[in-house]
Amino acid sequence: MNQNVKLIIIIVVILTTSFMYNKMRPEKKSIKFKKEMIFNSGDENKKLNINDAELEDYLKVGISLSIAKKVFEYKEIIGRVDSLEDLSRISGIGKKSVEKLSKSIEIGDGGTLNKLKINSAPTEILKYYGFTKKEIKKIEIYIGKNGVIYSNIEMMEILGEERYRIYEKVLEYN
Repeated sequence: MNQNVKLIIIIVVILTTSFMYNKMRPEKKSIKFKKEMIFNSGDENKKLNINDAELEDYLKVGISLSIAKKVFEYKEIIGRVDSLEDLSRISGIGKKSVEKLSKSIEIGDGGTLNKLKINSAPTEILKYYGFTKKEIKKIEIYIGKNGVIYSNIEMMEILGEERYRIYEKVLEYN
């Protein structure tokens, strides 16, 4: 027999065996059952306070591990979440994801907004705080030309007074 034919037969046997094993294995069914048990635990109407929650708490209310990690990291960097819409600042979480999350989580007390070191904050952190792409570009250009932003007055010139007032209490310039 030709070597190519032998190789094709081996691949077909492996794929068929793998498919049959996955269809018949009992662990898969028990995992589904365990997931159903978590979701039907009687706390269906209880929402998780996002500002007090630990990573494991997100998983307990049915939020996927990847989303839970992103939300938890965001909360750790920012310090607290002030609105569910803020979560759409996280890469990979859009309006539909926020809508789904709103069924499991709520904004409650806890946490304090962390200070933002404007001169050393990377783009991703600036996005987390709610700066627009245009504002981030202005900040980067200003720091590129002048080395650092020294004061509130400079920041007000960059952002404009109205936008500056949103951030004035969280900004640090060292």
